[in-house]
Amino acid sequence: MLNLILEFHRDAERQGPGSDEMTLRALGAVPNSKPAKSILDIGCGTGAQTMVLAKNTQAQVTAVDITPMFLEALPERARTCGVEHRIQPMEMSMDALSFPDGSFDLVWAEGCIYHIGFEWGLREWKRLLRPDGCLVVSEICWLTETRPQELHDYWVNAYSEIDTIPAKEKVISDCGYTLLEHFILPESCWTDHYYTPIRERTAAFAEQYGYVEGVRDFLDAGLEEADLYDRYKEYYSYVFFIMRCGDE
Repeated sequence: MLNLILEFHRDAERQGPGSDEMTLRALGAVPNSKPAKSILDIGCGTGAQTMVLAKNTQAQVTAVDITPMFLEALPERARTCGVEHRIQPMEMSMDALSFPDGSFDLVWAEGCIYHIGFEWGLREWKRLLRPDGCLVVSEICWLTETRPQELHDYWVNAYSEIDTIPAKEKVISDCGYTLLEHFILPESCWTDHYYTPIRERTAAFAEQYGYVEGVRDFLDAGLEEADLYDRYKEYYSYVFFIMRCGDE
């Protein structure tokens, strides 16, 4: 069943909400990003943002993910983009990164820090940065102080650390970072680049694998999440946070 879930997402443009344009916007908020020598892309998936990072910097990009099936897509994608010599895929868990302290100028985690928790990730990954290095993460946040109970219950059950942007900013400060910029992902990052492709793949996938126990429940859950976004998108979104080690 797990292999089928990964198969469903393997050929997708992205494994979560986002876009090349928003990745590039976040990269543009990182001071001195172009001459950066080393970037760590955590939870890289099949590498959509990895390609943007490599094409728009001079850095060596280490792309880590725990899923071999996703990592297999990186070499061909990198060759197509002409950056294969600057991308190193590595199978590794984001909660057990075995790099020496101070290894990277920039650590990037797009749409994945929720797997280990926002605060834990910020504290754990800080050691990987060189002095004045930057950490960029995108994190799902509430956009309002109040929200419908159905929506609240759904996301708190899915991710207990979901919170408002000011609450996340306090965590960033408490973890010893200076917040340089933040911005909210637009609707197109959820629809055009994530939920619309999911809806388009669902029928064919159900026809091919619907006999396997659990597949239809998995597909229905994806459609339920997409429907929830359609009804309540003004209340939540992913937010990019661009931060630097240390105080001003």
